Amino acid sequence: METQPLSPHPASQYSPKAVPVAQFVDGIRELSEGLITKNAIRDYLMTWEIRPEDLEHYKHWLPDRHTRNKIFRNDMMEVMLICWPIGAITPLHTHNGQLGWMTMIEGKLLVENYRKIRCNTPENEQVVGIDCIAGATQIEMEHLNDEYAVPGGPLNTVDKTQTIHRIINKAEWDERAVSMHIYSRPIDSCVVFDMAAQMCFRRDLKYDNE
Repeated sequence: METQPLSPHPASQYSPKAVPVAQFVDGIRELSEGLITKNAIRDYLMTWEIRPEDLEHYKHWLPDRHTRNKIFRNDMMEVMLICWPIGAITPLHTHNGQLGWMTMIEGKLLVENYRKIRCNTPENEQVVGIDCIAGATQIEMEHLNDEYAVPGGPLNTVDKTQTIHRIINKAEWDERAVSMHIYSRPIDSCVVFDMAAQMCFRRDLKYDNE
């Protein structure tokens, strides 16, 4: 994952042009038909964004957790808007071995990046189609670094080598946040880690606007 010096107010790195959601999705669909690379989608997100009035349709809020709201999906890519209430925090989780990009629309988020050192069921990683069956009862993690995500960058990514993180909208900031996420391929489940209980399990993922 790309890292930047930790600051709650990182300097803006890009200023994408706002376009209608249909135009944005058409571009994503076209990219999905070719070779999908980390840099290609990053460059697209640094160039284009969905205009605010179109994003309003995809904003759905719950008081106690973030919501995942589908904008587009095909076999190769999914685009979603995630709405983060004040104090929302994800568990530590993987991304099923896929590539992912996150760009901020409103507010800011803290991303804590981790690397798994070891677990007591490494054989569960030797499986086709997903990153791990999960089920470990002894897990050791290394906290690598923290990043702040704000509108204008830096753009947050996950990839095949850095796939574990946790995302936090700190209560002390006292503001909601909205981010847009793209994954390739789409992620229907992931591994969630409960470090206090020393366990991990697979969690099915769904959209909140379907």
